[in-house]
Amino acid sequence: MQSPLLGIALVFWGWQTGLLPVGVAMAAALEARMLTRSRWDLSRHDFNRVSDLSAILLVGMAIYEVVANEMARAVTGIIQWLPMVTFPVIACQVYSAVGRVEMAVFFWSTRRQAGAGPTVDLTPAYFGLCLLSASTANARSTFYAGLVVIAAWALWPVRGRTGAVRWVGTLVLAAGLGWLGHVGVAEAQREIERRASLWMVSWMRRDVDPFRNTTALGELGEIKLSDRVVARLEAAPSLKMPLLLRQTSYNVFHAPSWIAVDAAFDRVQPESDGATWRLRPGVPAEEQLRLSAYLPRGRGILALPNGTTQLDDLMVVSVARSRLGAVRVEEGLGLVTYTAHVPRRAPDDVPPKPADLRVPPREAPAIERVAAELDLAARPPAEVVKTLRAYFLGRFSYSRYLIGMRPGRTALEDFLLTSRAGHCEYFASATVLLLRQAGIPARYTVGYSAHEWSAIERRWIVRARDAHAWAMAWIDGAWVEVDTTPPEWISIESGTDSMWRSAGDLWEWGSFLVSRWRWSERRDRLAGNLGWLLLPLIAILAWRLWARRRVSTQRPRAPAPPASPGAGGDSEFYRVERRLGDLGFTRPAGQPLGPWLDAMADAPPPGVAVTPLRPLLALHYRYRFDPPGLGGAEREQLRAEAEAWLAAHASAPASPSATTA
Repeated sequence: MQSPLLGIALVFWGWQTGLLPVGVAMAAALEARMLTRSRWDLSRHDFNRVSDLSAILLVGMAIYEVVANEMARAVTGIIQWLPMVTFPVIACQVYSAVGRVEMAVFFWSTRRQAGAGPTVDLTPAYFGLCLLSASTANARSTFYAGLVVIAAWALWPVRGRTGAVRWVGTLVLAAGLGWLGHVGVAEAQREIERRASLWMVSWMRRDVDPFRNTTALGELGEIKLSDRVVARLEAAPSLKMPLLLRQTSYNVFHAPSWIAVDAAFDRVQPESDGATWRLRPGVPAEEQLRLSAYLPRGRGILALPNGTTQLDDLMVVSVARSRLGAVRVEEGLGLVTYTAHVPRRAPDDVPPKPADLRVPPREAPAIERVAAELDLAARPPAEVVKTLRAYFLGRFSYSRYLIGMRPGRTALEDFLLTSRAGHCEYFASATVLLLRQAGIPARYTVGYSAHEWSAIERRWIVRARDAHAWAMAWIDGAWVEVDTTPPEWISIESGTDSMWRSAGDLWEWGSFLVSRWRWSERRDRLAGNLGWLLLPLIAILAWRLWARRRVSTQRPRAPAPPASPGAGGDSEFYRVERRLGDLGFTRPAGQPLGPWLDAMADAPPPGVAVTPLRPLLALHYRYRFDPPGLGGAEREQLRAEAEAWLAAHASAPASPSATTA
C-alpha cells in the first residue's frame, strides 16, 4: 500500500479512541518510508522475534482487559488496542527489503520448516484492522463521517471512466443509505431491549428492570445470592450507616410481580462540565456520599440514597429519571465513581397517585384481617409505621428457605396468617399493602442495604447478597423508608467467614483497583502509561533495524557482485536478473527486487515464467544476507531452480501470445 491510506487510518483510529497523539506518531513512523530509499534486510528470525513480541503484548493486554472489565467490554477493549499491539510487525514489513512477511512467522509449528514459504502483504489487513478498532469507540456520527471520507479517498483513484459528478452522487447516495440502515438497526436494537426488559428479569438481580420486578413469593427452595461486591461507599462521618440504596420503586402488585405503572423516564440535562447531573434542582442537600459501582455493558440503574438531589463526577453520556425514583444511565464506563448529594429529608416533588393506595382483591381479606387486628385505621401515620415494625419484629422470623403454602391461599396470606417466616420480599410486600389499608400511600422498593465495613479497603462495601426490598410510605409530605424485615437477615445472609471468602475479597479488591485505574476520569491515563511502556519496545526495534544490513533502493548503473563469494555473491539469482534485463524487463532504478517481481506478476510478460521467481528470491535473500546462510540442500535447490529457469529462457519469447506460468 504505497498511498498514505495506512497513516490516515491510524490517525483516524487515534482520533476515535482518544489516542490521537499515539495514532499520529504511529502514522508518521509508517509513512516516513516514503522519504527514504533505504530498506533493511530482515531475516525470518527477525520477523519471528517481532511476531513473538506482538503475541506477548496481545496476551498481556487480554489479561489486563479481562481483569479490569466484564467480558463483553473486555473483548471490545482488546479489539481497540490491536493496531498498537500489531504495529511492530507492520513496521518491520514496510521497512524490510522484501516488503512482505512469510506466513510461517505467525505459526510456531511451521517456523522450522526448510525453504521459503508463502508470503503476504499485511498492509491491507492492517488498514481494515484500524477501521475496525476505531469503530469500538462507539462515536457514531463522527466514525461514520470519517469512514465515508476514507472510503472516498481510497476509491477515487480506481473510479475508472465514471464522471466525477456521477461518482460523487453515487457515493453520497450509498453513504445516505448506509446511515439510514445504521440508524434503523440501532433503533430496532433499542426497541427490542426495551420490550425485552418488560418480561425478562434475572432472579439474581444483576440487571434491575425498572418496569417489572418478579418476586420469589410462593416459590419453593432456598434463595441465596453471591458474595460478589457490586458497589463501594465512602460516607461522610455525619451520614448515618447502615444505609438503604434505592434502585427503583413499584406501585402495582399483581402476584407474584410488582409493576411500575406511569413510570416513564425523563432525560436529565447535564451541567456545562458534562459530569454534573441535577436530579432535583433547587433542593438543598446536607450530606455527601462517594460511590463506586460497576456498569455492565455501560448502562444500568444506579443505587442511590433516598431523595438524592445531585450527582457529581458521573462519567456517562445520558441520565434519565422516572417518576417513581429510578435513575437510569447509559453509555458509561465499566466502573463509575461519583458523589451523591443527600438531603436529611426526602423532597416532595413526586407526590403519590391513586395507584399507591390500591390493595389487590385477592390479598384484601388477609390484609384487612391483620389491619383490623392491629387497629391501623385509628392510628396516625407515624404510629402505623411504628406498630408495623413492632408487629413484624416480634412475631415473624427471616428465612431464605421457601416452603410450600396451603392450597387455596396466596403466598402473602400464608405468610401473614400461617408460616410467619420469609425473606425481605414477603416483609416489604406485606408492609406496603398494610400501609395502604391504613390509608397511607406506599410503594414497593428494591435496592441494596449498605452495612458491611471492609477493614481491608477501609470503606463500606455492598455485595450481591445485600440485595434488599422494603416499603416507602408517604408521611407528612415526604417519602419515608419503612423496612420491617427483622435485622437478623443480615447475619443469616452473611453466613460464616472462611478462608475462601477472604481470598475472594482480596481478589475483588485487586480487580477494583485495576478497574479504577483503567476507568479513571482521566481517559488518557492508560494511553499515557502504555506510551511509556512502548518506549523500550520502540528502542529495541530501532536497534534491531539499525543493526541489520541496509539495502538502497537506488539501482546502480553497473551492478557489481558482492565483494566476497562467501557472502552470497555467487548466487545464481544475479544471472536471472541479468537475463530478465536482456529480455527487455530491466528493473527500474530505485525499485527493490520484491516489488519489481510483484509488478511483473500483476502484468506477466508474455513467454516469461514469473511465478517461480518469488520463492527463488526468498532463497537468494537468505543466502545473501542471513548470517546462518543456506543449508546444503537449500543451496542446491537455489542453484538447480535458477539453472532450470535460465535454460527455459535461453532465447527470447516466441511471440507476445506465449503463456506465462
